[in-house]
Amino acid sequence: MDMVRSREQGKVIPGWQRGRLRPFRGLLFIKTEHLHELHRYGRVGRMHMVDPKEPAPPPLWDIQPVEMAIDWWTFSGFERIDDGCGGVTDYAQTWVLVPARETLEGYHGSQRL
Repeated sequence: MDMVRSREQGKVIPGWQRGRLRPFRGLLFIKTEHLHELHRYGRVGRMHMVDPKEPAPPPLWDIQPVEMAIDWWTFSGFERIDDGCGGVTDYAQTWVLVPARETLEGYHGSQRL
């Protein structure tokens, strides 16, 4: 699957910029995990990259399906990003996923992403 993040530090990325972002290519796994800092269980989405050399996006905590069609899926939740001061900041995030159809070599954008 190809995935692009629709937000950067909680701010929506405009569609004209999002369509030009290089997608993360991998498999989406969603499972229930214990959220130690929040003292509860929740669903977490993780992208497992096809190429192990590629960096994976941060996990999507409290992942919820927003909209689904036969050829794309939208999930929302929040990312926990290190703030550089020893703490973590939570940012709203939306992932848009589509089935991977083309190779990423020479990627020039996708109408769906």
